[in-house]
Amino acid sequence: MAYVESYSVNGTSLDNHKYSIESIRSNTGALKGENVNPSFDHGIKWRKKYFDTYQEAWMLHVTDNDTSTGLPPNTREKQLAALNSNYDELISLLQTNHVATGYDAPLQVVKKMKDNISSPTNIYRLNYGELAGPVGVEPSLTFDCYLLDAEIIYMDPRWYECNSSGVKTASALTASGNPGGTAPMTRMTITLTDDNTSNPFIQNTTTGSKITWNGGNPSGDIVIDTTNYTAKIGGTSVTGNIDRTGSTTTAWFELRPGVTNTLVSNVSYSISYTKAFL
Repeated sequence: MAYVESYSVNGTSLDNHKYSIESIRSNTGALKGENVNPSFDHGIKWRKKYFDTYQEAWMLHVTDNDTSTGLPPNTREKQLAALNSNYDELISLLQTNHVATGYDAPLQVVKKMKDNISSPTNIYRLNYGELAGPVGVEPSLTFDCYLLDAEIIYMDPRWYECNSSGVKTASALTASGNPGGTAPMTRMTITLTDDNTSNPFIQNTTTGSKITWNGGNPSGDIVIDTTNYTAKIGGTSVTGNIDRTGSTTTAWFELRPGVTNTLVSNVSYSISYTKAFL
């Protein structure tokens, strides 16, 4: 097989001689939340919505082909044995319930894509999901292949920039700027540098996010993890000192894609994040 764009799951390509994805039905992630209708006011008031989960429908096929030669075995008995073995391998891959270190869900899905019209190159995007229900299986009349229909649910509809192995690509901001991507980014590590300033803060006036360390002089760099909602100084938790007074975002901090984000702080800082896409 040699699809120009393809998926891999937990390091196993779904573009090989044994099994592959024939088609994918998907859409962009839905927004959850509703506008409000105040009792003592006229009309409906707009309220910001947040990303919900989303699903993809994968149509896959399984053959009796050998993984290296791409050819079926030379006897009918061996062909059936190879078909069943390849089927079991794919089902085991999809139905795993492990969550490895760094995984957000059992299935690490890496999507290979093409970029740059003038000179196409490979780019990769990462997401984590799991099987959303039973797998529909339809064997061929001659039992020489299986057709499978699998629903994959993603807890986060955003795809993140990564390399071919599924390691997220780190980007950084140390001043106001455009973070890139096409989806709002809320997962990042913010470091506020200790320079003897009391109550250091950082604010994104473009999105309304604001984080303040409310505790006088921190006596060390403050490392804020907005994914796990923690703050540490020298490895010691100081999460209780985090104050979000003045912030208008539910997420601890948010970067808006595709535009200049105006960042304000009373200390030097760095924001490490990964570009997100829909």
